Amino acid sequence: MAEENKEEEKPSRIDQGLYTFEYAAEAEDARIEAERIKRLEKQLDYSKPALILAFYKKALEGRVFKTVEGYYYLVGMRRYLEERKEDLGAYIPCIPSDYMSERAHFRIITDELKDNLKNEKKRRKKYQHDLVNLRIVIVFLVVALIAMLVIALVSDNPNILNYERVLQDKYSAWELDLKEREDIIRQKELELKRENN
Repeated sequence: MAEENKEEEKPSRIDQGLYTFEYAAEAEDARIEAERIKRLEKQLDYSKPALILAFYKKALEGRVFKTVEGYYYLVGMRRYLEERKEDLGAYIPCIPSDYMSERAHFRIITDELKDNLKNEKKRRKKYQHDLVNLRIVIVFLVVALIAMLVIALVSDNPNILNYERVLQDKYSAWELDLKEREDIIRQKELELKRENN
């Protein structure tokens, strides 16, 4: 009978947003805070980082957020401000470690680690895809280079690879042509001499 009472006291886990809670009251608080955050997001103008910084400071001072949903929202806001740190030119206070309960802090860290792992997997896939594309391009360029070298070597037009051979062939052809013409001229001269005699 005592064991039955213990089982009745132990609540089942309740899912709320990204998290699961042991108690209904915690889940309800997180739900209410998540709705407040949604309404707040509609009102905040992220094109003005100085206003976001002012809100962030007020939220830290007043300890506005109490649940893991709120803590996670503060972490996101802190990241947004860090990305615009140079534009702000102001000190961005850190979230105090005692601001969050151990459980909420642990959940935020594990969620961040999961997100980082997913992003790393996506980056790795992208790099592998890029590497395959790069190898294809390299093979294509090597084949094109070999084809250009072969064409340059067998071409009759002079280029840096075969200019000496082409020029020698041209001079040889000119020399043969010149000899043939000389022979023809000599034959004509001989014929003229015979006719004149």
